[in-house]
Order: sequence, then structure tokens, then C-alpha cells
Amino acid sequence: MVKYVGGVDSLEDKKNYGDLLMLAIKSILLALCGVVFPFLYIFFPSMYIVESIKEGILKIMGIFIGVCVLLGAIFNPIDGFVVFTIFGPLILVFHYMITSRRSRTHIFIAGAISFFASVIVLLVSFGINSEVLNSKKTLEGLINIYTNIGSEVGLADTEIFDITSRVSNLYYTFLQMAPSYLIISSLVFSYIVYISVVRTMFAKGRIIIGPPSLEFIKIPKEVIFLGFATIGVLYLLKFPQGTEIIYKNLLFILLFLLFVEGLAIIKFFMTSMKISRFLQTIIIIVSLTFPFLQMLFIFLGAVDLFIDFRKIGV
Repeated sequence: MVKYVGGVDSLEDKKNYGDLLMLAIKSILLALCGVVFPFLYIFFPSMYIVESIKEGILKIMGIFIGVCVLLGAIFNPIDGFVVFTIFGPLILVFHYMITSRRSRTHIFIAGAISFFASVIVLLVSFGINSEVLNSKKTLEGLINIYTNIGSEVGLADTEIFDITSRVSNLYYTFLQMAPSYLIISSLVFSYIVYISVVRTMFAKGRIIIGPPSLEFIKIPKEVIFLGFATIGVLYLLKFPQGTEIIYKNLLFILLFLLFVEGLAIIKFFMTSMKISRFLQTIIIIVSLTFPFLQMLFIFLGAVDLFIDFRKIGV
């Protein structure tokens, strides 16, 4: 009987080692594919979070660090450092929050904060800060690139001037809106990682609390109302010095949240009408392309604050 149990334990250990080896191999393959398709990196941390819940965080972080070192050796040390800096804290945060059974809202927000902070730390570690980004030298370097490209393709001086003027305006607009872009990216990244972990765990026969699927996302009214109230106060104060950028970023985030609310409504009705997932995906992609549809979804999201469309049904 003792030998039999030992044999079972041995088989279980071999299976665990096989799973860990597969995790390392999948990580390397995903990293290789990520060179061509960078968006694939979004699935990188979820693999480690799932295995950390199953095998323990110390063992999995050891494999993760080893993979980062290997990526640095294969590609460039900077590549390994970037992967470690962005995904390492995220894996730790998600593992801790999930295993300690925190609420799904806290898990989601903690993941977003982790990603946001990691990106900031990464930028600072490379010497990229507001002073560098706003310097004339940086803008001149960017303009010179487009000037050289325009000269090489034979554009007239007036055309080159128009292009560089537009590039300059777009660059400064990007710098002003960068905080909202990073916040939104952090929220989206955290949601995708979290829901990927939940679905993978469910497929493995383990249920953990997770975020709602897209069609059931409901943005808290209080967040939207408080955001617009803040904008209203800034407007009444005639935008004190330095608050105009806050207003622009806050407005963009609020419009994004309303867009998500509207998109969730459309997704809900498409699912209720049993429209194929492929067609739903096409519609969602198209909605991200055409401004008119974006405004329509924002309008639906705003109306849904007062009328719950999903309670009406189809």
C-alpha cells in the first residue's frame, strides 16, 4: 500500500514538472510570436497567474524570472527587463488578491494600478519623464525624422511644413492626453488578464470569482456623475491654471466608460438574438473604427444610466 501511494505521488510530481516545463516553453513561444504580434503579450501574465494558484507563487515566479533571463539572452537584456518589470508585479498582485479571496472589484482595480505603476517605473528607469518628453530637442528630433522622409519621397517644402506642423500638434496632444491613455490601457489590460484567468481556471474545473463578461458590464452611476460634477466645477471656476489638462483627460475617461457601457448593451442584445460570435466580433471592431458608431455607443451608455436597457430585454 505504501509503495502504491509513493507511485501515485511520483506520477503526480512528474505531471507537475511537465506542466511547469510546458509553461516555460509556451512562454518562450509566445514571446517569439510577440515580436511580430505584440498584442499577444497580453496573454503572457494570465498563464503564470493560473499556474501560481495551482502550484504556488514561489515556484512559478522562479520559472518566470528564468524565462525573463532567457528572453534577455535570446533577444536583448532590455526585452527581458521590460517583461519582468511589467508582468512580474502584476502576477504577484493577482495571485495575492485571488488567493486571499478579495472582491472582484478590488482585484480588478489592484491589477490596473499594478500595470499603471509598472509602466511609470519602466519609463522612469529609461530616463523618460515629462521634462524629456516636453523638451524642444525631442520635438526637433521627431520633426527631423518626418522632414527627412518627406525629402526622400520628393515632397515640396510646403507639404513637408504641413506634415511637420501636424506631427507637432499631434505630439503635444498626445502628451496632454497620455495620462488618460495609460489609465484606460491599464483598466483594459487588467480586465482582459483577470477574465482570462477566470475562464482558464473554470476550464480546469476550479471556479473563482471574476469580472462580468462584456455584455453584463455596468459602470457605477456614481463614478460617471462624480466625474461630470468635477468637470462642471472646473467649468464654473473657468478652468484655473493647470486644470485644463485634467479636464481633457477626465472627460476622455468618462466618454470611454460611457462607450464601454453602450458597447455592453449592444453586446447583450446581440447575444440575446443569438448572433454568431464572429459577427459580434466584426461589429465590435467596426465600432472602434467609425467615430459615428462610437458616438452612438456613448449616447446609449449615457441613456442607460437612467434606463436599464438590459432589464427591458429583446
